[in-house]
Amino acid sequence: MASKDEVNDSRDTPVSQALGLCTVCSTIDLAEYFRAERDDRIDRATGWIEAASTAKRLGFLRDICLKAHECSFCQIIVQSICTTYLRKETTPEALLEREQAATQPRECWLYSYCSAKNDRIEDGDPNSKAIRIGIAYRAGVSASGGRAVDGQIGDIQLLHEDSMRVRNSRAFFGRRMDPTLDLDLVAYWLNLCRIYHGVRCNGPSLSSGDEPKDLLVIDVKRKCITKLPAGARYLVLSYCWPTREMFRALLANVDELFRPGALSNRWDELPAVIQDTINLTFDFGETYLWVDALCIVQDDQAQKYAQIAQMDRVYTSALMTIVPVLRTLDPDKACSGLPRYNPKVKTRGQKISVVQGMHLAVPFEAVFGVVDGNARWSTRAWTYQECLLSRRILFLTESQAYFQCRHSIFCEDCRGEIDSTDVYFAPGTSVWNPGALETSSGRLTLGFGTLHLPREAYATDERAILAYLNYVQDYSVRQLTQASDALNAFRGIQNVLCDTMQTSFWHGMPEKYLDNALLFIPYSHRPRAKQSQEDYIPNPGFPSWTWAAWNCAVDNGQYFLCTSHGIRREVDWFIICEDDYAIALESKGRSGMIRFPHADNKELGMLGSIPSGVLPPLRNRTSVSADVQITDSHALLSCWTMALDLYLPGRAVPLGSQGKRWPASEHLAICDGQGRWIGSILLNKLWVQDHLDKTRPYRFILISRSEDILMFRDHDVSLYDTGLFESRPWCFLNVMMVDVLGSTAQKLGIGAVHEDAWLQGDTTRMLVKLE
Repeated sequence: MASKDEVNDSRDTPVSQALGLCTVCSTIDLAEYFRAERDDRIDRATGWIEAASTAKRLGFLRDICLKAHECSFCQIIVQSICTTYLRKETTPEALLEREQAATQPRECWLYSYCSAKNDRIEDGDPNSKAIRIGIAYRAGVSASGGRAVDGQIGDIQLLHEDSMRVRNSRAFFGRRMDPTLDLDLVAYWLNLCRIYHGVRCNGPSLSSGDEPKDLLVIDVKRKCITKLPAGARYLVLSYCWPTREMFRALLANVDELFRPGALSNRWDELPAVIQDTINLTFDFGETYLWVDALCIVQDDQAQKYAQIAQMDRVYTSALMTIVPVLRTLDPDKACSGLPRYNPKVKTRGQKISVVQGMHLAVPFEAVFGVVDGNARWSTRAWTYQECLLSRRILFLTESQAYFQCRHSIFCEDCRGEIDSTDVYFAPGTSVWNPGALETSSGRLTLGFGTLHLPREAYATDERAILAYLNYVQDYSVRQLTQASDALNAFRGIQNVLCDTMQTSFWHGMPEKYLDNALLFIPYSHRPRAKQSQEDYIPNPGFPSWTWAAWNCAVDNGQYFLCTSHGIRREVDWFIICEDDYAIALESKGRSGMIRFPHADNKELGMLGSIPSGVLPPLRNRTSVSADVQITDSHALLSCWTMALDLYLPGRAVPLGSQGKRWPASEHLAICDGQGRWIGSILLNKLWVQDHLDKTRPYRFILISRSEDILMFRDHDVSLYDTGLFESRPWCFLNVMMVDVLGSTAQKLGIGAVHEDAWLQGDTTRMLVKLE
């Protein structure tokens, strides 16, 4: 295939005028730093590279700022820090002002490290890797010494045009960027992925049965909507809607939109981001583009539901997803166009300086430093699944374009393209992909809940549970316009998890791992979406037992150790449907590190003990419509369990160093009728302030058992009266605090009670129906 190795170097990237060197920098042979690693080390705890204690001291940062106007290397150091420092771009003037006002001035240190390596080539081969210079810092040390261990504050790369001076290779070195996006380079990235990345990015192959059905797309050549021809390629736009009214496909205009030229007639009514993407698709040589606002008829509920139900197919089947990322939370500014494509959209310029006859450039940060909480796209719920479901994404940012697939990240400012899949990239660099699937050398491992949804079944229960909990937790912090979309915007992820976790889902909860999934804890005041009523259970459109009902971020696996320790099933679960029949669920819990029973633990005897006639008639699973699992908001989660009335006297239970994890919650003692402290529960502060009655009993029901509670618990933190009850594995019974509403109940919170105290209480066996 055609190579992109030869590039036009007469580009318009501004190069700082060559200056002299200060007395410190004149003693440094920079070519030696680019030939091999010098004074670096790997932090074994994190795997990140940092400066060793032998790194060369450059002096105080404020002095480097003052010398930047006369020393070319000091100048590129300052530019590097301004670009990458704490992922917040600043100016040299602002940096100097900050350093002059600092009470603990920072010193800078020089080292170099391997930024990329082809694992197919022996380490001693000069073609195997590329080296970058790192700038480390330490605050509050004297000029006489100190180790550069506080972290990296800057990064400098050698442009490929000078790479032959230090290595017989141009791979992985810096690249001059064009003033605007080079679509030929994007095509090169796409072809590399399609040809060389194999099943990692292109499989398992999609059969015709897996393609999205009845998909409408934009024909960018005819400027109209059409039905996607079978087997045709298409691009997808992932973006955020503006707050102002924009043109959308509706029942009243959809027939018009099928006529050639229809979008040209409506052009001025489209946001700039959609206009630009239509033009980019045309310039890229593709014909079809999918944009939700125009390809889903927004007021046709049947068509809209059918498309939402196949979002996994829409994004997975696309040739590439285009994502514009502007560092703004303003919804209208976020739609102002495609960075790097539309010259009217402001971008950050590449910084290049000539030092010792070599062209040095400041590399932009990793895509995950750009696509962060300062970009509206990264805060929205719908875009979360769009990112996870896409095979390939072209991020268009104010810095540069990044092409991210399931194996690699390519970008404009680094020549990271290589046909080998066995490549190591240093963490944090612009071509590092922490969410990539594992390579044969084991360099990269899957970041669960980070970037990609694997399409293969999880090898263990632990991996399946961890993936699910992380996806839900990451999703729960995202914002929605409509609270009623909480499950719709997760539907594509759920479709994939059904296959990889090998389980059915009920309102976003995995049936096989229901005992684990029920242990989520709401931990934030901030609502995920606006709604008609504000309450502790703010979304009555969903059952209280699913995370979707709680309009806030949820915590998984930190209080109840769902992945690191065991969760034992103690009750049988059923779904009671609106038509008055029951479905038996197949939850399995998770085995622990210590076998149950242990020491004085007791078998509670609830499994399989439900009396006949208590449940409605059981129906065979195969005769139940799959839609019941998604749309039946009247479905009741039911169990034959033990119930006990207990008290919340308002006594706070300290969590020690872990208390900051749940700033919006109160950790309260659970007491029995004798006033003994028998357990603890995390409850929302607002509910406690408005509703807690310290004198009345509350109903608690048994739902499962934990091997242990609270990860990394401080030695002086207790969850019950240790003077009365023995501490041992599996002594924690997981209980749900419920609000009894006649024949049904509603979840209020999840806590843990010591097994001995529970069995000493006046428990009642009953069928509980949770709504």
